[in-house]
Amino acid sequence: MEINDNASLDEAQEKAANSTSLTLSLSTECDSSSFHRNDSLDSEEICSDDASNSSFIKEVYNDNLDEAFREISTIIKKYNYIGMDTEFPGCVYELKSLTKDFYYKSMKDSINSTKLIQLGISLTNEKGQFPEKYKYHAWQFNFAFDEEKDKFSQDSINLLKNNGINFPKLKKDGISPIAFAEKLMVSGLVLNPKIKWVSYHGAYDFAYLLKILIKDNLPEVEDEFIKILKIYFPCFYDVKMIIRNNENLFNGGLNKLIMNLNIERKGINHQAGSDAIATIEAFHKLKEDKYVTDYEIKKYRNVLYGLGLGEDNKNTIKYINMNNLEKEKENNNEKLNEMKAKNNLMYNNFIYLQQQQKINNLIYCKTFCFPYSLYNSYQMMRNNILINNNINNINNKIKTIA
Repeated sequence: MEINDNASLDEAQEKAANSTSLTLSLSTECDSSSFHRNDSLDSEEICSDDASNSSFIKEVYNDNLDEAFREISTIIKKYNYIGMDTEFPGCVYELKSLTKDFYYKSMKDSINSTKLIQLGISLTNEKGQFPEKYKYHAWQFNFAFDEEKDKFSQDSINLLKNNGINFPKLKKDGISPIAFAEKLMVSGLVLNPKIKWVSYHGAYDFAYLLKILIKDNLPEVEDEFIKILKIYFPCFYDVKMIIRNNENLFNGGLNKLIMNLNIERKGINHQAGSDAIATIEAFHKLKEDKYVTDYEIKKYRNVLYGLGLGEDNKNTIKYINMNNLEKEKENNNEKLNEMKAKNNLMYNNFIYLQQQQKINNLIYCKTFCFPYSLYNSYQMMRNNILINNNINNINNKIKTIA
């Protein structure tokens, strides 16, 4: 589940981010529907039965948790690309500031006060192929959740109910976060640099998983959060971050992205298993069809959209500045070519005026028209000096830019 992409809010957040020297548009509207994709509900996808997911997604509850991890552990050596998505009960704390620091604080406070509802993981190999051993493409872990006791945003819960999440079954058969953490720790999925996790707008997804793994509240500051996150997840990608420079793909949520990439959705929209499959398929499709380069993917490794630290504890702003410098270089090259053209034009004018001066001097010698020729020669010499000065100024500017 990634945060809702609201156009007007994105603009405001872009301005706020620029004012704090972080060129990231933080899509974080903490109203009742803030943590769901900006995808219109498809009535054909709405279902209240796990059966509609059965062909692509394995439902995992407390009674088959061991079985699910046994299946995953046997294939992760070959299928080490993991699409991941979560569903959670929304934002219970209002986001009152658009600054980078307050964004993490709001996320931390909300996650510390709420419980994870679903986790979907979908495994592929480097080529984007799903495991042949199993007919399903994702495991959907359903966690214990009690509407009478646990905090939630009502509109968020309503949206999840409308898309088939069975809350009475979660209360009865949901997975204990402690039991899940124990299985996850020994599964080979975490603390393993060979495993490559892929999310879409995944700050909240990873934060909920980290909270479960450390069995404690999230760190107080963002830097510490990123540091601990990279211990448990040494290699991760956020598709939202990777496509941030492609306006056609960036605008909109995950559902719009897979539509643009001609990817058919498997399972129910707004359920973690289906979104995990969509996320990993989009990641491979972006690479396969050259929407993004290997350089871009490497550059945004361990960078989460909306948070400030990336690979090797370097600020995301560095990567953004690199893009800005590349654009600036292109603009300077255009200016350089323009100045060279002006330089050539002025040089040609300079040669022309020199020739004209010689002709005028010759006319003066032949006609002995002293006053006219003297004045004309003076004007020509004056123009020569001005043009020569302009040429020198332009050459100095060219040297500065180059």
